[in-house]
Amino acid sequence: MKRLIITIIAFTMALVAEAQIQASHIFNGKSSNHMSSSCIEGNSLKPYKLTLFSTVTTRDRRLFEHAEEIIEDHEHKAIDKECGYINGRLYYGFYQFKPDSKGKYRYLFYRNSSLRDDEPCEITIVYMEGYPTLTELKKMFQK
Repeated sequence: MKRLIITIIAFTMALVAEAQIQASHIFNGKSSNHMSSSCIEGNSLKPYKLTLFSTVTTRDRRLFEHAEEIIEDHEHKAIDKECGYINGRLYYGFYQFKPDSKGKYRYLFYRNSSLRDDEPCEITIVYMEGYPTLTELKKMFQK
């Protein structure tokens, strides 16, 4: 529980920096047995040119539409994006935000697997910071 709160705080701080999406708003500051999170920083990310990798996944259906609304409300801040929809609902969104003063890029990935019958009923939000370009990052995910 304590680790989850720390991860959500780190995730929130990272998002507020440019994307201005607060995880505490997405998840209403609540945690449950249906939520998992992780935050990775440091040397293990160097091969990927990343400095921060943070993820939150929840199976709590009460949070799905709210998370989708917040992501869509802030997507206009992205300098590049790729989105997919199923029946008018955001299935996935990959957003790149303006680099910070040190040249670090910021990326946000959102996926609502509950919109497909052949996938788990969950949403995942991933926030990444670092130096890979969008092209480099997409290549990493395709491997």
